Amino acid sequence: MEMDIKIAEIMEIVLDDDSRFFYTIKQVEIINTLGAAVAVLDEYFITSSVGENYKLHKTKEGNWYDMEAANPNGNNSILRALKLAMDNQ
Repeated sequence: MEMDIKIAEIMEIVLDDDSRFFYTIKQVEIINTLGAAVAVLDEYFITSSVGENYKLHKTKEGNWYDMEAANPNGNNSILRALKLAMDNQ
């Protein structure tokens, strides 16, 4: 059986304070407690140049969807700056 392996493109974003982040995007399904898919979101897996990891989720309409479990110790100012920078790309 042959399968195509999709390799994610690694993209870079630089914030106003010159901090560098690298990210990939993949689609994920959000399911409710009954196990039914309720949404498909773009998941941004972001890594800083110092090794910190973040996950951000965006709807197909362009709205950010915050999930507390994705960034339990996340720095809110960095998360806001990342969202703003990605929206402005």
